[in-house]
Amino acid sequence: MRKLLGLLACMMLLSGCTKSNIVNATEETRAVSAPDMEIRDDIEIDWAQVSVDTEELFNDESRYPYSRDYHFYLEPKKKEIMLMWVVADEFPDNMIHKYAEDLIKYFNDIVAIQDFSIEMSSADSFGGLWKEYGLSFSIVPESTQDEQDTWFISGTYGAGVEFALPDISGLTGGEDAASEEAESETVEEAEETAPAETPAAKGPGLEVTEADTEGPEAEREAE
Repeated sequence: MRKLLGLLACMMLLSGCTKSNIVNATEETRAVSAPDMEIRDDIEIDWAQVSVDTEELFNDESRYPYSRDYHFYLEPKKKEIMLMWVVADEFPDNMIHKYAEDLIKYFNDIVAIQDFSIEMSSADSFGGLWKEYGLSFSIVPESTQDEQDTWFISGTYGAGVEFALPDISGLTGGEDAASEEAESETVEEAEETAPAETPAAKGPGLEVTEADTEGPEAEREAE
C-alpha cells in the first residue's frame, strides 16, 4: 500500500512539472515569434545603408541603361536631401519624367523600409519622407554635369510642400519646333513675294510680243 501511494505521489509531481514546463515553453515561443509592429518615434535612419542601397539601385544599368553615376547628399541638421543622377548625354526626352519619378519615389521607399511610420510612394504620391525633409533633385548629362543650364530636369522643394515634376515641354524639343515653325513661315513669305511668271516664248528665237500678252481681244481691235 505504501509503495502504491509513493508511486501515485511521484506521478503527480512529474505531471505538475511537465505541465509547468510546457506552459512556460509556449509563452516563450509566443514572445519570440510575435513581430514588433509598433511605430516608434525614436527610430534613427541608417543613412549610410540608404546610400548603399540607392546607389546599387540607380547604378544598375540593366534596369536603367542610361545611368552613369548617382550622388546622395544629406544635411541632417537642416533635414535636407539632395539627389543627383548622372545619365548618358544621349538621354532621350521621353525618359526624363520616368527617371525623375523613380529617383524620388524609390529613394523614399528605401528609407521607409527602415521606418514604418514613413508613407510608401504610390501612383499619386512621392511618399511621406518629403513631409519631413526638403528635397533637391536633378538629372544631368554626363559630359556637362557641372553646367546647370544643360541639365535635363531639376527641382527644389521645402519639407511638407506638395509638389509635381516640372513641365519639360518647353525645355525639350522646343528649339526644333521653333526652328521648323520659322522655316515654314519663311517658305510662305517667299511664295507670297515671288514675282509673277512671264509668259513663255512661243519657240526658239521668237520674242514675246505685246499682242501675245494682250490676248484675242487686242487682235480683234487691231483688225
